[in-house]
Formats: sequence, structure tokens, C-alpha cells
Amino acid sequence: MNYKFKTTLFFLAIGSIALLSSCKDDEEPTVAPETAAPTISEIEIGEANSMECEPGGDLHMDAEIVAEGKIDKITVDLHPESGEGDDIEAEYTEYSGLLNADFHQDLEIPSTTEVGDYHFHMTVTDQTGKSTSVEADIHIH
Repeated sequence: MNYKFKTTLFFLAIGSIALLSSCKDDEEPTVAPETAAPTISEIEIGEANSMECEPGGDLHMDAEIVAEGKIDKITVDLHPESGEGDDIEAEYTEYSGLLNADFHQDLEIPSTTEVGDYHFHMTVTDQTGKSTSVEADIHIH
């Protein structure tokens, strides 16, 4: 009789442990917090923020960038307002993987670029696919 009692007690203990250590089904899965789109601030276009450059020269660009989703790429597009002339485009990937960056680049303006008014676009895209753009009007003379 002592053997039956010990065996029953053993199986009750094992069953109790199994019930107490089971997984909780009522917990909600953890959801990653939503990241904000990148921000672009303290932008400077042209030397001393002149918003000007010359054919055959460089367009100075400087900006502070913050991207919670980490920077993937920064693109710059410069196109003529009048529709005449060529678009000037550049993509910068050396900032990829950074949460924040002091973007400082000089965009080469071909010597064949028509003088006139141009529209400037800078877009920062993060690794989650979110993007932010800034625009400005510049003059090439």
C-alpha cells in the first residue's frame, strides 16, 4: 500500500508542476514601436547659404539628419524651373546605417549646365522605407 501511495503522490506532483509551468496564452505579442520619419534640419545650400552656384563649380550642401529607422540613403535632385536643361542627380549611401549624421557634400555642377533658376530636392530615406524631403529654389549663374 505504501508503494501505491508514493506512486500516486509522484504523479500528482509531476502533474502539478506541468500545470504551473505551462505557457501563458493570454499575453499579447510585443509590437515594435513605430519609428518616426527622418528629420532634416539646419540645412545650408550654397556657400554661406547663398542658394547660388556656377556652372563648372560645386553646390555646397550641409544639413543635420536624424533617422530613428537608421539612414538608408540620401538623394539630391536639381532640375531647371523652366524645363530646359539637364537634371543633376546624386545618391549618397555612405551615411547608411547611421541614426544621425552631419551631411556635408559638394554637388558637382557640370560646366555645360544652363544658367537659370533651379529647384533643389533633398530626400532622406531610412531603412524602414520612410522618407522626408526638403525643397529650395536656387540660382545657377
